[in-house]
Amino acid sequence: MKVTCVGSADAFNSAGRGHTCWLIEDEHGAAMVDFGATALAGLRRLGRDPAQQLDAVHFTHLHGDHIAGWPFLLVDAQYRARRARPLLVTGPPGTRDLLQALWGACYADTATRPLGFSIDYRELQPGAQETLGGREVRAFRAQHMRAPHVALSLRIGPVAFTGDTGAHAGLSALTQGAELLCAECTDLEPGPLRAAPDYPANERRHLSWSELRTLLPALGVRRVLLAHLSAEAREAGAAIERQAAILGLDLHICDDGTAADV
Repeated sequence: MKVTCVGSADAFNSAGRGHTCWLIEDEHGAAMVDFGATALAGLRRLGRDPAQQLDAVHFTHLHGDHIAGWPFLLVDAQYRARRARPLLVTGPPGTRDLLQALWGACYADTATRPLGFSIDYRELQPGAQETLGGREVRAFRAQHMRAPHVALSLRIGPVAFTGDTGAHAGLSALTQGAELLCAECTDLEPGPLRAAPDYPANERRHLSWSELRTLLPALGVRRVLLAHLSAEAREAGAAIERQAAILGLDLHICDDGTAADV
């Protein structure tokens, strides 16, 4: 399996990078984990044609920097590539309705007409475990959104993806036996606690390097890619990698296009 960080920035495209999303390529084909507004352009820069090569999209949660590329993926598939092959889509509860609403908001007339290909939606609850597109997919609850909204961390084969999440005890189940961890590292130090309508009360919703430096040795995954980076986290990248090496970790700060073989 090859894992490529198509975009490596936070929601604000800090340091001019794309929204964080990941490309998985193996004997079963190609799949994306998340698909923000910059994802299509990112795939183009990597020389990939999503309409011809992409078999699945796995959404960790339904915030704009993780889903806003969906209408562009569809319009490209429908009108440029004339896609006919089916597309598998997974995500938390509510994924199908929200993606359809986003499609309609961007391309109202087109959204009322049938696509030239089928979309197989699979909505995953935390704790779900299914074989999808030839890969074992396990869903874990992330600490990022307040009920009834659900955010997921995903384990796809040997690779663990935190998605957006604060530090919580469930991360150890996500990483158990994983060969590679693709983790967010939005901040250098933990952000302030906030009680906003869309987020957990009195819980942090993103990971910082300060927290990861303590968490990673206990999680048992030696190989780590960090993305969803703020400008401050990226600027400290060399120092983060040095500190990780002292901990015995093979850790890399991602840029757009960073890849790892598993």
